[in-house]
Amino acid sequence: MIVKNQFQTLSLIMIQMIIDRIENASRYYALGNGLAQAFEHIKNNDLTEIAPGSYPIIRDKVRMIVFDSKQTNTDRITMEGHRKNIDIQYWISGSELMGYAPLLSHNLLEPFNEEKDCGNCSADASFTRLEPGMFAIYFPTDLHTAVIDEKCNSTVRKIVFKVCVE
Repeated sequence: MIVKNQFQTLSLIMIQMIIDRIENASRYYALGNGLAQAFEHIKNNDLTEIAPGSYPIIRDKVRMIVFDSKQTNTDRITMEGHRKNIDIQYWISGSELMGYAPLLSHNLLEPFNEEKDCGNCSADASFTRLEPGMFAIYFPTDLHTAVIDEKCNSTVRKIVFKVCVE
């Protein structure tokens, strides 16, 4: 099936967002070399002490972004989606409620930012708590957002891998 929308023309093999624990990451290696390399980087490196920032893992293919953040409440929830990248989000400490919605039926709130590979939509989301040791994979067919987890009273350390779609 071919679907056209404001994000891209998609030749769909419907793979939807994945939530799992890092010890099960090898189950997803077959989804692409970039995903496998990102998971191997998580498994083979101590990511607790690395400074926040952006780090190339595989030139032009996989980039790692380290975030340390205090949770802030927001009245406005927007969902984001990407055209060129798959996100792997991995929690080191703290927890967040992650929202998910399928992309197909939502309109952009503003023009898609090609440079940042990001578009924002308004959508009703399903939320799941993600905690240390858990990860989520968001594909270009997924919208996602993070909101405050009222049960978390610590800083959130999250690693986001931007994996170029193969």
